[in-house]
Amino acid sequence: MRKDITAPEMLFDRRVVERNIQKGVVTREEYERWVQGQRDVSSQSERVAAHLGAEPRHSTLPPARGADSALDDDDGEEDDDEEG
Repeated sequence: MRKDITAPEMLFDRRVVERNIQKGVVTREEYERWVQGQRDVSSQSERVAAHLGAEPRHSTLPPARGADSALDDDDGEEDDDEEG
């Protein structure tokens, strides 16, 4: 990554900044100055409620080709409908 053509937002992105410091692309001091110069926009944030895994998973996609049709009811167990 070249500092002269790369936006500071990319150089100092928290996901890559440690790598950039280790490679010598930026210094820790440059990073600290950049962080200190950022505006505090936390007052513009919005709380979002997430209920991961709380609701049942229902796919709106059609079943995959070759999907096993032995699971034809909602109990998740295979049915033994074979006669003989």
